Amino acid sequence: MSGLNLLCTYTSDSEDDEVNNDSHKFNEVSKRLPLPGCIASWKGVPHHEEVDDDPLQHEGRTRSFKHERGNWATLAYINYEPSDTMISWMFSILEEIPVKSNIFSEQFHISVTRTLILKFHWIESFVEEVKKLCEQTHQFNLELLNIRAYTNEDTTRTFLGIECFESKGILNNFVNNLNNILAEYELPPFYEDSSYHVSFLWCLGNEVANLNNHLYNLTTKLNQFLADHEEERNINVTTIHLKIGNKLYAFKLS
Repeated sequence: MSGLNLLCTYTSDSEDDEVNNDSHKFNEVSKRLPLPGCIASWKGVPHHEEVDDDPLQHEGRTRSFKHERGNWATLAYINYEPSDTMISWMFSILEEIPVKSNIFSEQFHISVTRTLILKFHWIESFVEEVKKLCEQTHQFNLELLNIRAYTNEDTTRTFLGIECFESKGILNNFVNNLNNILAEYELPPFYEDSSYHVSFLWCLGNEVANLNNHLYNLTTKLNQFLADHEEERNINVTTIHLKIGNKLYAFKLS
């Protein structure tokens, strides 16, 4: 693992068994059926597997970029594990939203990069550089502030997020240095309006204008909740997570 503190890979033993079984079956068939000479003379060409991203399989969501061999979806982020009390508050907000919405079922997080496309041959050096940057960055606290509405880059989904603030400038400095690393790989920097936030609710389409009319009341409810639950106000950030394809890394801050 080259000391990269790899947490896990999402490849199951059953998948390996399936590959091995298929290979065994193929070997049996190849023994029975001789390969025609005309086929044996063919030369291979580059091939990309086509993956059918059916929005009906993902509650109407669409993929921002297509699957392509050699391209690895990459994201650096801060993990956030809300308490049961906070999750209950999030669900209570659904009653205040005028459009059909969903609470996130996946992991809550605060992004510090866009979703990037990393080439396979860049992975090892990229991981090492991010690890080194984390080792040079101090731990810090994020304060939950208010509610904002966001869209993804192609405006196919809208999100409600809790905006976070870091008072010492450590996070901004980290993201600026991370942007410098991204530039070396000709990857886009984090958004110029780097509003760090925990997305907790989403809906299809661009509903920002609609949701903006409700942000004041939602922020008031958040502040009331945080006043009653001070322990929920801050996030202690000790680790930066990096997800590349099906691999997850976690790097401790100093």
